Amino acid sequence: MDISNSNIPKSMRYGLQSATAIQASTVLARFSSINGTTFTPAGSNQIRIRVSAMGFLDGEKHYLQFTITNATAAMFVDTHAGSFIDRMRIEANGVVVEEINSYGLYNSIQQTYNSDLSKVFKNATESGSGQLEIKDVGDGVAGTIVKAEVGALGEEFTTGHSKVFCIQLQSGLLKNHHKKALPDGLVELDIILTLAGNNQAVLSAGAATWTLSDPALFAPVYKVENADVMNAYRQTVASEGIMWSGNTCKTYINSVALAAGTKSLQINDRSLSCLGLITALRASGVNSAIAKYSNGAYGYKDSATGVLQRFKYQINGVNYPQSDIDVVVGDNGLNVGRAHEESLKALAKDGKPYSEANVSRHQLKGSVNDGYTSATNTKSTEVPKGLISVSLKKFDDNMLRMTGLNTSANSSPNVLEMTHAAWNADLEATTFSLVEAFYQMAPNGSLSVAM
Repeated sequence: MDISNSNIPKSMRYGLQSATAIQASTVLARFSSINGTTFTPAGSNQIRIRVSAMGFLDGEKHYLQFTITNATAAMFVDTHAGSFIDRMRIEANGVVVEEINSYGLYNSIQQTYNSDLSKVFKNATESGSGQLEIKDVGDGVAGTIVKAEVGALGEEFTTGHSKVFCIQLQSGLLKNHHKKALPDGLVELDIILTLAGNNQAVLSAGAATWTLSDPALFAPVYKVENADVMNAYRQTVASEGIMWSGNTCKTYINSVALAAGTKSLQINDRSLSCLGLITALRASGVNSAIAKYSNGAYGYKDSATGVLQRFKYQINGVNYPQSDIDVVVGDNGLNVGRAHEESLKALAKDGKPYSEANVSRHQLKGSVNDGYTSATNTKSTEVPKGLISVSLKKFDDNMLRMTGLNTSANSSPNVLEMTHAAWNADLEATTFSLVEAFYQMAPNGSLSVAM
């Protein structure tokens, strides 16, 4: 028998050693807002942070810190402190390279569907998000099994209190594929955050108001101190530029009339690589209702009888998935498996087959109209987390790009076709097209994007 390294266990291969890192230095850079320090939903509601790194910026480890101060009445964070933001836009020399509308809802979905248990506690500590909860059944029977679920009711504020939060932005530019640092020599970036409406970000039984102050972005910045490495890097930039990719989204909003029947919602997405479509059904006008979970409640029904029955997407005349997905949220005949399967696949992180969701079967059955009433009736674990989704990925391999469906050349509109019983009232359907974005830094440092 010929013996080689492949026959020897790794624990005995002493030649397998880590390589020595190149000489470099690291600082935790801080980028503060350039247009003020105090912001309110009804007043100065746009935060502008200019990012100019003297080196390689590690976007994977970035975080945004800000202070929320409460006034008037007690309140709670809706799901996660990302709910205080309604739109995120990143510009390079005035050119928009990433923009996410309905950001609070999108962030809430990502936090719910992509958080293992360690991240649940991290978010609760840093970002004011909901935690594991056990609902009091209240039946007075010893031995009743009570399930623990992640709630939507976030950090509590009493009147006049302030709290500091740290969140990561859901940005495909910063948190990209393979955790690439933003390259040295990149032009200045402007991160523009538009605040959510007062009632959109929080829950309260009263008329709570809030103020956001002292926003700042923190991120590690590396400087390579090896001249040969930097010369080779600059030669690469000068000859072909730098390219990287990440996942982001586009937003489409439709209204769904209350009358029963089959409805077609236009989603005119035009993307080079659409990885999936996810639609959140919410009560119409929910963003103005301070007692409702604007970002934490999306599901398949709005009353005992107003229920979604089946759905499919049609892209360029082809059904996705190829057979309709039936939905039953009643205890008798409960059928949410296929719908949830598509959501888990569509929202999976790059290279993974499924997302790490904290959603129970019970949390797919609730009404989008459930809201906060009092400390003993919060509906925190009752509000639904059901999405109307389809995964359009061809492969899960994170070493491949353009793995989604090309919808950029479609001649016919893309539609979501759904059948439902009569709603209690009109609903709002917010669809996020999950897409690959391809970023290119030119030799002069300018940044462009294709998606």
